[in-house]
Amino acid sequence: MARIGKFIVRDSEIDRVKLELITFFKDNPGTVDSAERIGMRLGRSKEEVEKSLEELTERGICCRLDSRPQPIYMYYATARILRRLAELAPYLGYDVQLELVEKLLTRHPGTS
Repeated sequence: MARIGKFIVRDSEIDRVKLELITFFKDNPGTVDSAERIGMRLGRSKEEVEKSLEELTERGICCRLDSRPQPIYMYYATARILRRLAELAPYLGYDVQLELVEKLLTRHPGTS
């Protein structure tokens, strides 16, 4: 069993791409992007990243937002904060909300 944040996942359910994605979102918690662009950052194909992102979404680790021209994905904690910001400060633009999320989730030296 592996512990990923508050999630416990059987080793057989985690493949290399999912681990790379989880690590990527842990290191870049404010990322909100398409499977294709995340795949480019990881050096992986859009198809394998999209498949893994969908599986992580089903497990509640990532969140998918239908967008044009393609869906975008984010770490679930980011999605929760964005939803809360939209409720508390609806006048803030989406870009400002994303910037706030990034600042809130960025690790500061000396924290784990």
